Order: sequence, then C-alpha cells, then structure tokens
Amino acid sequence: MDTHSNNYVKQICYTTERLKYLEVFSIPLSFLRLVFIVGIALSLFLPMGAEARPEFATELDKECSFCHLDPAGGGPRNRIGEIFEENYFEFPEDFDMEAVTEEAKEVVKQLTTSLDFQTAFIKTTHVDEEQNAIANCSSCHSSVDRFLLMQAEVTFNAQASEHVRLTLSNNVGTTMNAFATVDAIPKHLYVKVGQFRLPFAIKQKDHNILVREGYGLGSNKRDVGVELGGSAGKVFYNAAAFNAANATAKGGLGTLGAQLGPVRAGISGIFEKPGEDWERLIGAFLTASYAGLSIEGEFNFGNSGEITSFASDAIDSKGYYVGAKYRVLPQLTLSGRYGLFDPDRTVKGDASQRVTLSAQYNFMENGAISLFYWANLANADRGEDDTISEKGTLRQLQGTDQIILMSRFWF
Repeated sequence: MDTHSNNYVKQICYTTERLKYLEVFSIPLSFLRLVFIVGIALSLFLPMGAEARPEFATELDKECSFCHLDPAGGGPRNRIGEIFEENYFEFPEDFDMEAVTEEAKEVVKQLTTSLDFQTAFIKTTHVDEEQNAIANCSSCHSSVDRFLLMQAEVTFNAQASEHVRLTLSNNVGTTMNAFATVDAIPKHLYVKVGQFRLPFAIKQKDHNILVREGYGLGSNKRDVGVELGGSAGKVFYNAAAFNAANATAKGGLGTLGAQLGPVRAGISGIFEKPGEDWERLIGAFLTASYAGLSIEGEFNFGNSGEITSFASDAIDSKGYYVGAKYRVLPQLTLSGRYGLFDPDRTVKGDASQRVTLSAQYNFMENGAISLFYWANLANADRGEDDTISEKGTLRQLQGTDQIILMSRFWF
C-alpha cells in the first residue's frame, strides 16, 4: 500500500479514537455522526478509483454487450466480461482483445450458468422486540438483529442461435427472469419478451434506495411484457409494454438519453393503471465517470388520477438520490449516497431521508464482503407514532440507523 493509503488508514484510526474520547465527555452522538457523515461524503470526491455498471461502458467506450450476454447490460458476462471481472474490473497488460473476441465468436457457449449468493447480518442501533418487525428479502428495515438470506439466484443463459438468447433465473423458489432476447439489428435494436426487470432510468442492484422502494421499482421488481431497445451513435433508447403490477396489460415505459464522453444522461417515464386510476412517474438521471471516479443522480416525480399535467401543483410525490463511488484499491471500493422520498406532498412530515455509506472488499476472485451504514435522518415534523402503521417507515422517520454486513459469492 502506498504512503497516501497508509496515511489515510492512520487518520481513520486516530479519528475513531478521538470519537470514543469525545463520547465519554457527553458530546451528543448525533453530532459526532453528522461530522463523520460529512467527512466521508467529502472524501468521496477525492481523485482515486469505479464499479461495474454503466460507468464501465463509458470508461471503455463500448456497448454493454461488449462484456454482457444481455445487450441491455447486467447479468452474466461473456468471456471478455469474465476476464474483466477476474482482474478486478481491469484488463491485464497482456490482454489480447482481438484474439479473445475471435475466440468468443468461434466457440459460442450454448449454455452458461451463474449463481449469485448473498447473506447479511442486520444490526439496528435501536432493538425493539415488541415491534416484532423482521427484515425480509424485499426490505432491510428491521427492529431486531437478524441474519438474513438476501439472495440465492441461479441464472441459466442458452444461446439458441446467433441472434437469440434465452434467460431463466430463480431466486429461492421465485422466478425472477424468464425471457428471450433477439438481436434484431445488432447494437441498434434488441427485442426482449417474457418476464424481466423494468428498464427504468439507472439500472440499480440495490432495491432499498428510498425513492425506488417508494415507487415499487427496486432491483427485485419484475413484470411480464415486451421490451425494445438499442442505440444509434451517442443516443440510447428503450420502450416496454407490460402488465401493470403483473395483473393486466395496462403499463407502458420509455427511456431516451445520450452519452457524451464520460457523461450519460436521459429521461424515463412510466404510465400504468394497476387499479382504478392511472399512475405516472417521470425520472431524469445522470451518470459520469472520470479518472476512476463515478457519480450518479436521479430525480423522480409522479402523480395519479385523472391529472394529465406535471405542473408543480399537480405532482403528488417526489424523490431523488445522488451518490459517488471510487476504487481505493483494485479490490476495495468506497461509496456514499443521499436519498429522499416524499410519498405525499400534501402531508407534512411524511418524507424519509437516508445517507448510505458502504465499503466493498473483493477478498477472492468470486467473493466479496460489504459493510453498509444506513443513517436514517429523523423527520421532526412526522405525525404521531400511533398513526403510522408501517413500522419500517416509522423507524426511518424516527432516524433509527442500521448497520448491515453482507457477504456475496458469484460463480
């Protein structure tokens, strides 16, 4: 480790000891936490090192299909993507891209399998057995300390022909993905039919981002329908028709954006009718990657009923998140994110806010361990506790923090 890294570690150790010392003298813990959060947030913008997702496509100036079997990105990787991952998201110095590309064309994998296995230990800063709120696979909001199986997803990809791929994945008995992808016009147009993740704004793995969770668009959200997408020059696009809430075919989605150098930005919209009224959601997003540092942001707002306008007074709900990430070492990534979700703008005190800090260390080729700290910021304007039936929401509004230790293995 270089001198800069050694100094950084020493400073963290020194700061930790000072925090313990100050707490003894009754300086409020909330103030210490705020100082800690601000310090980490500022450190995110120091020039250091990025992780797999759209920033890698930007960094390499390649399409998602360069590393992934799915032309829309995400999921199992092809041979080039496997080499990229095996070397901690860098290509080795002796990497012959042309040779590997030709080899991949000559030896097409007829069937590939992958396993994504994740477990977590959730530690709350305030344990309340009487609330009896237990975390489950779709939410980490808990009032008890608990070990949790987050994911055990097996994915099968079959290359039916040169332009057709079949994908099937199952997570602990629940079918997640079951679709066929057709490269109708390579790079410019793909067609996906079946059950898949709705392609809204930035593709996220974390289903506990406040605004995404509030709108029911976490990474575990799946629906049945048809999706078209692709790119033309610097412009990318997709459109989908699907069953609203997996019930009846009354949902539509579209995305249009562009990539200019290291910056990728666009806008997405969803229109669906899962019940009596139409619901509309618009999201604007931006990602950027430069010198190893990646940042991202997304702002969403929605309304429902007969309202067809998105004028300021017609917006029912809104939320956003901003985050940054950098790679300190090839195996170590630090990140931070701030998010807010206001489910009803006419109700005072129902907005939730969260700062998420995380560190991920890849301790082996196919294994990583991550530490998350959720700082749920208290909302002083919240209503009476007995009027809030959802305990997870109550703990967020109360500012109850959580620490999550997660292990992940993939093959």
